[in-house]
Amino acid sequence: MDHIRQEHPEVLEWAENVNQDTFKWLKSKEFLDEYCWVIYASGFRVAVIEAKFPLLRKAFKDFDLTALARMRSLKAVLDVFNNERKAECFLAGSKAIADEGFAKFKRRLKDQGVCVLETLPGIGPITKFHLAKNIGLVDEAKPDIWLVRAAKECSASVDELVTFLSKRNQMSRHVVDVTLWQYGADKNLGLRSG
Repeated sequence: MDHIRQEHPEVLEWAENVNQDTFKWLKSKEFLDEYCWVIYASGFRVAVIEAKFPLLRKAFKDFDLTALARMRSLKAVLDVFNNERKAECFLAGSKAIADEGFAKFKRRLKDQGVCVLETLPGIGPITKFHLAKNIGLVDEAKPDIWLVRAAKECSASVDELVTFLSKRNQMSRHVVDVTLWQYGADKNLGLRSG
């Protein structure tokens, strides 16, 4: 906690303010912002994505669902971040949401839960939890590499570690996730030399 408070107070503040109201008031642009972030952050250093994300947002029509539905070319996107698979996944998912209508998609997500996210291109069994917690759909942790390493250091599962820390510190599972992830990403948790 000391690390995130000192080095990334804005990240901690954001994490502490994500809750069920976040999902309740979620608009399409906010959802698409998180969806795009999760797709592009998967497998890449966060610093790289943070540097390019404002340009990606602009290339993806500022996440305007109607504009994305009409988008035909990925050239502007690929000029910012040359990963055709990620670009195609995000655009295809955005178009699917536009076809369904965001209100219907959101209602289906509320009724059916996290697994609906895995139907979106570019979202898998781990990233569905990343997206779900970021939009306030669930108070959950994502079992990514940093949380798995932290749990291993404590001879626990990710769920056991997050449950323990959440209860002990009276904080959401989402805040525990973000705190452990940030520390791991910054300090290379579990990577020992020699």
